[in-house]
Amino acid sequence: MGDDPTGWQTTGTTDPVGPCGADPLCGIPPEEHEPTPKPDGLPSPLPGVYDDQGPAPLDNGFRSLMGFPNRQRALLEERVARIYDPDSPEFRKYLSVDEWMADHAPLGADVELVKAWLKSRNFTINFEAKNRLLIHFSGTVKDFNEAFATELHICMRKNPLHSGDPFPVYCTLDSFTLPKFVAERTNGLAAADLPAETGTLVKEVGEVHEDYPGDQAYGPPAFFGAYNMIPLFEQGYTGQGSAVGVVGAGTYHSIDLQIFWKSFGIERALPTRVNLMEPVFERVTETVLDTQWSTSLAPGADAYVYEGPDARNTALLFAWNEAIGDNKVDVLSTSFAHREDSEAKTLRHQYDESALMGAALGMTLLSASGDSANPDTPCSSPYVTCVGGTNLVASVDGEIESETAWSQSGSGQSKSFALPYWQMADVDSKTRSMCDLALSSSPENPMWMRRWTNWEHYGGTSFASPAFAGMVAVINSYRKAHGKPRVGYLNPIIYLHGPTRATFRDITEGATKYWPAGVGWDYPTGLGAPDVAALAEVIP
Repeated sequence: MGDDPTGWQTTGTTDPVGPCGADPLCGIPPEEHEPTPKPDGLPSPLPGVYDDQGPAPLDNGFRSLMGFPNRQRALLEERVARIYDPDSPEFRKYLSVDEWMADHAPLGADVELVKAWLKSRNFTINFEAKNRLLIHFSGTVKDFNEAFATELHICMRKNPLHSGDPFPVYCTLDSFTLPKFVAERTNGLAAADLPAETGTLVKEVGEVHEDYPGDQAYGPPAFFGAYNMIPLFEQGYTGQGSAVGVVGAGTYHSIDLQIFWKSFGIERALPTRVNLMEPVFERVTETVLDTQWSTSLAPGADAYVYEGPDARNTALLFAWNEAIGDNKVDVLSTSFAHREDSEAKTLRHQYDESALMGAALGMTLLSASGDSANPDTPCSSPYVTCVGGTNLVASVDGEIESETAWSQSGSGQSKSFALPYWQMADVDSKTRSMCDLALSSSPENPMWMRRWTNWEHYGGTSFASPAFAGMVAVINSYRKAHGKPRVGYLNPIIYLHGPTRATFRDITEGATKYWPAGVGWDYPTGLGAPDVAALAEVIP
């Protein structure tokens, strides 16, 4: 039996036993109920991003996430560093989910205690993360304000996606408090949003057919050539034995997805949809393009789309966390990047808690760097490989004329995380700096996507991250065939292992309004553009 800070005795993840029976709250002394300041994951008004509309009606509903930290985090970070050190005897000895749960998951008794407190404040527990890092709960604004000693406001959020009107979200002007016993066991409130909308998913119509859109934009074959994937394809490595995952909001168009594949000569099976949280009722552009590009770049890989109900922080963070805890994919990509300075610190750090677990399990976690020339989240987590943007000028089959830094490539110095050890030789900064690498993203030389029976072309690092996810799946396919484990957390290897680092084509020209590209690592493009076939051979 293990000791619990409340004085209870616990048996693994089972309920506490003691004089209070099944009620864990009755054993908490009065001083542990004292209100304690605790940072939260809600945004504050920010001109041009979050515009305050005043207090939220008290009878409004909300949904929210309570976040928990990795247990023994410092030990886990040291363990992960050894797992990705080629000179360590622990190199690539990834943890199993069971090992992580036993050593580093939040204690089951702590989670039960926090759930009991939430229920005591009239909240409903709706969903629990498999890894115990998140609890999803809901209730009324009135109860929220009273429980957390704050006041929810409604802010109009500038839409971070390619197109779309501003939408309402919850924000706060005041700090939060939690009871001391809750504050000490959690990272605090990680996100809170208006209730998920409801509706009916419109049925798709039409037949799958070839419909090549033309040469006005790049399709996957341009990336096959420009980033040297063809030698692996010719050897039969197309992703088989690997699995690629996408964090989705809503779902994708399956008929348009198959037309996209067929039009570019790609044959593969449909992804597995993993429905999370509230029912999905819409098809979201970002999810459509992420699915099209990740699956096309690794036609032989299995694919999973982890679908939250919408593109709000509550759904996106939960989907990210569940995709990691599921541990069914080798590589996971999200392109729902938000400017780091527009998101609260607690939200940024909760993304990082999940990412640390993924690194320990041997997963490659990727995020689009964003399209604002500023740092984004979750890219800023050191356990996420941040994929920035270039302006690629090439033929439709990927014969390169030039490649320069894209002017809007999300990049810069993190506001959240200290400089990781693997960046110290490259960066004159005290904090994590982005990007780590970069691929074609510029709307001057855009990429195709298909939705609602129409071909459209865009730019954005939203294409770069899922494309690189497919590339990693192909690399893992090659490695598996050669008896090697999946590559996992890439950052220490691509920065510190000389032969791996040398496979990136340095992008030395172009700039954002803040940072220029140059020789060696730079902010807009990181280490440069990947040579996938070379990477597959030299990653240790």
